[in-house]
Amino acid sequence: MRFPFHNNHQISIYPQVVSQIRPNYISLRTTMSSQPPLPSDEGIIIRPVCWKNVPVVPSVTLHAVDENNARRQDVKMPMLGIGTYKFAKGSGEAERAVANALQMGYRHVDTAFVYGRGNTEREVGNAIWKMTQNDDSYDDDNYDDSYDNDDDDAKEAMKKSLPPFLTRRDIFITTKQWRDYHGYEPTLECLEVSLKRLRTDYIDLYLIHWPGPSTKHYHSQEQNQDQHTSTSTPTSSPSSSSSSHEFTMAPIRAETWRAMEDAVYQRKCKAIGVSNFTISHLETLRKTARIWPPAVNQIEVHPYNPQTDLITYCRDHGIVVQAYASLGGQDNVGRKTWEALGGKLAERSEIRAIAKKYNRTPQQVLLRWAIQRGMAVLPKSGNVEHLKENMLAIVDDAWIIIPDHDIDDGDDDKDRSDRSLSYGLDEMDFESLASLDKTKEDTDGEGKRLARLCWARDRNKMLDFD
Repeated sequence: MRFPFHNNHQISIYPQVVSQIRPNYISLRTTMSSQPPLPSDEGIIIRPVCWKNVPVVPSVTLHAVDENNARRQDVKMPMLGIGTYKFAKGSGEAERAVANALQMGYRHVDTAFVYGRGNTEREVGNAIWKMTQNDDSYDDDNYDDSYDNDDDDAKEAMKKSLPPFLTRRDIFITTKQWRDYHGYEPTLECLEVSLKRLRTDYIDLYLIHWPGPSTKHYHSQEQNQDQHTSTSTPTSSPSSSSSSHEFTMAPIRAETWRAMEDAVYQRKCKAIGVSNFTISHLETLRKTARIWPPAVNQIEVHPYNPQTDLITYCRDHGIVVQAYASLGGQDNVGRKTWEALGGKLAERSEIRAIAKKYNRTPQQVLLRWAIQRGMAVLPKSGNVEHLKENMLAIVDDAWIIIPDHDIDDGDDDKDRSDRSLSYGLDEMDFESLASLDKTKEDTDGEGKRLARLCWARDRNKMLDFD
C-alpha cells in the first residue's frame, strides 16, 4: 500500500497484515448496466452482477483462531465498510443502502444488535440474502469484460478468476453484542438472536459494543447502593448484580468475553473484538482472556478526537482500529457544542481547503485522514453517490498528484515511474488537521468532553469506569 506515513502525525498501518481483497467487485456505475433492473419482492432493486474495472479496497488480516485455538490467517477484513447506525427504524433504508453498497463493490457491512431496535440487523440480513441468491440467474453472455487489456488470453483468465455471483463468503459481517446482555449466558443468547436476524450461521466479526453495564443496572444500583456492597461475580446479566459497577464490570466483561471465545470455538464467529474500550479496559481483559488480543477495537476517531495514545496501544498489541464517527458523529450534540468546537468538521475552513487542493469533498478528506493513520472506516450513507465517494476516498489512485515540475510537455512516452507522485494527504495536510485536536493540552478535561461527539446522552460517555 502506498500510504505516506509520517511518524509525527500518523499511526503506521501494520505492513505485515495488509493484503488486497480479490477483485470480486461489481460496477460502481450500476445505473449504466446494460441489463434491466430486477425488482425484489420488497421493492429493492437488485441489478444483475456486472464485473468491471473498479477500485480494489485494501483489507487487513485480523487476529483470529480456529476451534483448536490455533492461529488462522484467512480472516481478512475490508478496511472500508458501510455503517448502518441510525437508519430509520422499519423504513427499509438499511436494506436498500446495503444492497446498493454491495452492488457497487462494498464487501463489509457493520451493524449491531441494538440498531433500529433490532430491525436494522433484519434488514441487513435480508439485503445480504437477496444479493447472494443470484446463482441460477447468472448468464455468462452477460458478463461485462470492459477492462483495458487487449490480450484475449489475459481477458479469459481474468474472467475465470472472478466469481459469477456473490456468496456469503464474499461478504464480511460485523455485529455487536449489546450491554443489556453482558455475562456468559446472556451473550450467547444475544448472538443467537443476531444470527437469526442476519440469516447466517456465522458472524465474521463479533464485538462487545460497550464496556459498561445497561442503564437499568445504574438505576438498580442507585436504589440499592446503601444495602449491597458485595463484589461477587454475577452469573447472568449485570442488572442482577448487587454491587457497584466500579467493582463488577471487569469480571462481567470477562464472562462476556469467555462466551465470545466459546462462540469462536463453536465456529459461530470467525473473529471477536471490542468497541469503545479504553487502554484500562483492554489491560483488564487481557488478564483473563484465552483469545488475545481482540481482533478489533471500534472507537470514535476524528480530528477533534484523534485518540493517538489508544491507537498506538492497539497498534503495539496487534489490535486493528476501526474508526466510527469519522465524519464527526451522528448524535445530536447540540448547537452550543458545535460552537465551542468551532463548527462541524466538514464545515471547517482547514478541511475545506484540503478538499479543494485535491478536488475532493470534505467528507473524503476525513475518511482519507483515518485510512492513512491505519484505521478501517465505516461511513454510513443511503445515498448512492455518497457511497461511491466514500469508496474513492480510500483508493490510492484517486489521490494522485503529479507535481507541476514533473508534468511533461506532450511527451506521452515519458517514463511515468520517474515522476514524484503523491498518494493522499501530505505532511502539511496532517499538520493542519492536527490543529483541530481538542484533547491536546486539555488541563481540565473540557476539551475531551466536547470532542466526544457520540453517546452524547449516556451518563458514562467518557468511559471513566473500570
